[in-house]
Formats: sequence, C-alpha cells, structure tokens
Amino acid sequence: MLQDIIQVFSAAFIALFPVVNPIGNAFIVNNFLEGLNDIQRKHIVKQITIYCICIGIGSLIIGRAVLLLFGLSIPVIQLGGGLMICKTALGWLSDAGRSQIRENKQKTIDNLNYNNIQKDVFYPITFPIIMGSGSISIIFTLAANSLANDNVTLGLINYIIIALVILILCALVYFFLSNATKIVSKIGTTGNQIINKLLAFFTFCIGMQIALTGISKIFHINIL
Repeated sequence: MLQDIIQVFSAAFIALFPVVNPIGNAFIVNNFLEGLNDIQRKHIVKQITIYCICIGIGSLIIGRAVLLLFGLSIPVIQLGGGLMICKTALGWLSDAGRSQIRENKQKTIDNLNYNNIQKDVFYPITFPIIMGSGSISIIFTLAANSLANDNVTLGLINYIIIALVILILCALVYFFLSNATKIVSKIGTTGNQIINKLLAFFTFCIGMQIALTGISKIFHINIL
C-alpha cells in the first residue's frame, strides 16, 4: 500500500513539475509584475496561487465532466492551449510592449496600472502560462489512471495524492514568485534579460510541442 502511494506521488510530481515549471515561470511572470510595490506584488502572487489551485483541483474533480459537457477533447485543448502559449511567448520575444514596461519602471505604479495587471492575473499569467493545457491534460490522464481499477477506495486515495501534489506545486509557485525580484536583483539586469529571452524561446517551443501533440492526436499522424 505504501509503495503504491509513493509510486502515484512520484509519477504525479515528475509528470507535472516540468509543465508547471514553478522556477522558470517565476522569471516569466516577473515581467508582468514589474513596477508593483511589495504589498501589491504579494496580493497578485496570492491571487495567482489561488487560481492555480482552483484550476488544478478543479481539473482533477470536474474537468472531465466539463469537457464532456462542451463536447471537447483533450487534443483540442492541447492545440488551443499550445497556440495561446506560442502567442504569449512571441510577445515576449519581440520588443513590443517593452517600452511601456520601461516607462512603468521609472514611475510609481498607480491604481489604474495595478488594475490593468490584475486583469492579466488569470489570463495569460495563470492560464495558460503556469497552469495551461499541458498541466490540465496531464491531470486528466492521472485522474483517469487512478480510476482504471475497480477499487473505489484506492482510486479515492490516488485522487487525494494527486491533489496533494498539485498543492505542493502551487506552494512552490507562490515561493518562487514571491522571491523572483530578489533573484533578479542578484543576477542583474543583463542576466535577467538573457534568462527572459531564453525562457520566452523555450516557452514558445513548449507551446509548439503541445499544439503539435494535439494535431497529431486529432489527425492520427505521427508528427513528433
């Protein structure tokens, strides 16, 4: 029994950690939060974490039912989510919007700018950057595997373990987002820009891979 619990926990953590990517996404999301004071940043980070928990636990509990309700399949979610990630990453790779960010850093953020950042908390920060289609599809898969056997009790235990993994990853998201500014200050502006560009490129590639995975499943072709 204990061995089964460890296996489920390890499989869920290993599968979700690279997709949620709390360390790398902390640098990416930090771009959206530039100019916020400590109180505002703490509030935004808390909102992001709550949204991540809601998406993760919600996908685990009612995700499959929602897809059935709207007649959607996981490959379609992968395709749409992958394209959304690519669009967001292209914005980071280009210089569009960078001048506005630089201007905002030179002055104290006012309530209007703070409200504008709040509008980005769910989309695109929480979804699809942190908890995107890749995370949702993996949670769906883990949930389906948990119910593959006829043992209802074991299935519920597996659900609880997966939920625990989701909460741990959300806690890591909160920790690294809260300390992203300190990390950036240590590596310097140039180092931060290099990391952001690299992460933006990798994020674009991840979005492409998720989208191509969806296409390959929709059309039953082996692209990757």
